[in-house]
Amino acid sequence: MFKGIIKWIIFAIIVGVAVTFILKKNDEKPLVLSKEPDLGKQAENPDVEQQVMAFSIDGSSSSGANQWHLMGESAQIQEEEIYLYKLKAKAFGEKVVVDITSDKGIYNKTNGEVELLGNVKVVSDDGTTLETERAVWSQVTKEVTTESLVRISREGMTAVGEGGMANSDEKKAILRKNVTVTMEPNTVVNCDGILEIDYNKNTAVFFDNVRVKDKEGVLFADKLTINFDPETEAVVQGVAEGNVKVKKGNSYTLSEKAVYTESTKSAELLGRPRIIIDPEELAELEKQEKGSFQPENL
Repeated sequence: MFKGIIKWIIFAIIVGVAVTFILKKNDEKPLVLSKEPDLGKQAENPDVEQQVMAFSIDGSSSSGANQWHLMGESAQIQEEEIYLYKLKAKAFGEKVVVDITSDKGIYNKTNGEVELLGNVKVVSDDGTTLETERAVWSQVTKEVTTESLVRISREGMTAVGEGGMANSDEKKAILRKNVTVTMEPNTVVNCDGILEIDYNKNTAVFFDNVRVKDKEGVLFADKLTINFDPETEAVVQGVAEGNVKVKKGNSYTLSEKAVYTESTKSAELLGRPRIIIDPEELAELEKQEKGSFQPENL
């Protein structure tokens, strides 16, 4: 699952690279739109060097293979920026094709950034979708960043978080805070902090007040690391660390660390594990659990 998330994010970055390459082809006539463009008055705007309507551009490799396709309803060219409206782009990877749409795109020639604004949507042909309201791709850092709410979905899985980053060179992706990952049929993972996915290490790490809930019970921890197989994308191992609590039925087990191994379907509790049977302690733990699953913590 987590490999799938970063895979499509990387292809979303490829689209950003494609858009930048396309726009750099217009170096002789740098495109830029006014910040609040009024299409009815552009002829009176001295900053607009060129108005382009219903454009469509294709790019190919040296061998002639299609690499990208960009189209839009209109574009404005100014001195430092290119503004594109009703942007649609397609990038062709070795194994995946990615479509991206947004209400507006802005390319800044000075800093090499492409900014997508309004109803930003990235869809890969394997069914994975990313949706947000604003995203910026940097030609310098090779990063896609957003401070907006991000929603990632594919068959059987949805991930939502506030803010995000993906780096194509480092093959890393982050959802910054208040993350909720829902997996069918009935597993939900929440954390207050970062979800960090590292494609090179084949890991996904949840930080800060992590809660995992499924039909077997609930797990609480400060940190949860998921190791997955690079070929099959299947979970190999899960490691919960720091203030680990496992609830099954009406009982709690406490430890400093818990290790789940998928191949043996077994869990090992480490760091002075103990079972809570005292009624007062159980009542306090129940109170903490209810607080963790309040709407503001999900």
